[in-house]
Amino acid sequence: MPYSLLPTLLLQILIVGYTPGPANIYSLAMSLRYGRRQSLVMWLGLLTGFSLAVTLMAVLTHVVGVAFGEYVRLLKYVGAAYILYLAWSIWHRRGQTEKESRDCSFWTGMMVQLTNAKILLFDLTVFSTFVLPYSNRVSDLLEVGAWLVLAGPGGNLVWLLAGSYLRGFFSQYGRQVDVISAIALVLCAIYIVL
Repeated sequence: MPYSLLPTLLLQILIVGYTPGPANIYSLAMSLRYGRRQSLVMWLGLLTGFSLAVTLMAVLTHVVGVAFGEYVRLLKYVGAAYILYLAWSIWHRRGQTEKESRDCSFWTGMMVQLTNAKILLFDLTVFSTFVLPYSNRVSDLLEVGAWLVLAGPGGNLVWLLAGSYLRGFFSQYGRQVDVISAIALVLCAIYIVL
């Protein structure tokens, strides 16, 4: 990728990575419910899942090229189903004050990112727009993939920290926050499918 395209890539990262999406909304909901410490464990899962997904997308883009994009589009249904499950679990426990939860763990964070169709399609778009016209080397794809960590886990961390700072303010509105988070996740799932 020519370095002259870096500002455009960073703008895309800012727009896609920091706007509401499944992983960002989930990060916010978990930090509002469980606080920063437990949510950071979940965030490590988000980081791991994102790193695995971007590496896999880079290798598959190298091997198969842009033709792989048609198969990635099928993953949106798996991702939407998982997001709906997360929405249901948040809705189901709305207003409860449990301290520990399976919903806020390393593994759930990793699964959120591995099934996050928004990020998988974004990775493929970035690789096909910013790398493939200039190079098909795996090293170039992985170099741009490293920049994408700013988009996924970077945005997730911002939403997580915002939630942890707003936790005290929203603590008396736990039920309403859970309902809004669940509805937002359902809307993300619908958006991904449509």
